[in-house]
Amino acid sequence: MALSVIVATSPGREENLRYCLAQLARQNTLFPFEVIVVDDGSSGCALICQSWESGTLQHLWRPADQCVARSRNQGAQAAQYEQLVFIDADILLHPGALQAYADHLFMKPNYALYGYYGYHRDYQSTSVLVPGRAVHWCDKRYEIYTRQGLTAAPNLLRFPHEWAWSGNFALHRAAYQQVNGFDEGFVGWGGEDLDFADRLIRQGYQIHFVVDAWGEHQVHAVDEVFHQGGHPSGHRYQSHYTPAPYTVQIFQSAEPLNQLTTAIYEHYMPHDPFFLQQLQPGS
Repeated sequence: MALSVIVATSPGREENLRYCLAQLARQNTLFPFEVIVVDDGSSGCALICQSWESGTLQHLWRPADQCVARSRNQGAQAAQYEQLVFIDADILLHPGALQAYADHLFMKPNYALYGYYGYHRDYQSTSVLVPGRAVHWCDKRYEIYTRQGLTAAPNLLRFPHEWAWSGNFALHRAAYQQVNGFDEGFVGWGGEDLDFADRLIRQGYQIHFVVDAWGEHQVHAVDEVFHQGGHPSGHRYQSHYTPAPYTVQIFQSAEPLNQLTTAIYEHYMPHDPFFLQQLQPGS
């Protein structure tokens, strides 16, 4: 097994990328992996990439066009391995995340696997992975948090393509090529990943979710050009709630699950002002 890790970055994400790469350097893997940083026009990410000392890293730059679909396609085209992991530059992966992806992909080549990461912007705490770094920790695709595991929201299990967000996911190159990658007609934030997931299911692949490959989402500005919505001439994704033609699974193993739930209950929740406010009477 070997992995190609494709990191999409853009102007304003320089510090996010710095910490993202630092976490990739801490991965506990039993196999080689390469990192491909695809840069949508930043002026500072190249210097950060030059400091990488943990293996193979490519930095691919192009003039800014706010097309993350193109970034992911360029990364996949440059990848030398058959297992592809895609993360955004604002994601911090826990040290066992890549190994978790590799283990599951080895057993199920027809799966596309989507990892847990904190996307809900109201919930903010400091990182357990990078002390002092501000992160979003709560993935609301999971409705119930307990020490024994995370329970998926019912719609995650019924309509997985509508919740298959591309900040942290993995699949085999063959699946990626079967659907011709991401549609570069999507410009700006959102839609391209749901379209991609929908096409995977239509081609007979299965989307499942992997708590084991959990990560944190670094806090960053939301007024960047990339976040200003789709380009007027770009495609728009039309949500459709067609049930999955298979049983959607949530993979969560003892050790990574314990690490995540310990972080949730003993670190994130006690240090999250928004969460604590919800506990107050009348809030």
